[in-house]
Amino acid sequence: MSPNPTSVVTWVLALVVPFGTAVVLTGFLTLIPPEVLFEIAKVHFAAIVGLPTAAVFFAFLVVVLQQASGPVKFEGLGFKFEGTSGQVVLWIFCFLAVAAAIKLLWNL
Repeated sequence: MSPNPTSVVTWVLALVVPFGTAVVLTGFLTLIPPEVLFEIAKVHFAAIVGLPTAAVFFAFLVVVLQQASGPVKFEGLGFKFEGTSGQVVLWIFCFLAVAAAIKLLWNL
């Protein structure tokens, strides 16, 4: 029995994307002088750390949900999303919700 190519690509991405993100982030952190990095991170923490982390987390979550339960399907407001479009729309909804929450709660 040969593995499904889509399943193989999905699992490779689920493993490679977080590792690649960590490698790239580590590279940037070693190239920027610490004092500049701390000032930028202090002023723009939500944009530098919060939103990219949310984007990667929800991409990972959508891929894992698709692997666990099959293609993502949902209907709402007269729209019907199935398959890849369901995954993309779910990721957008999740990301926008977290971005709005970060914006709303940032100055508390």
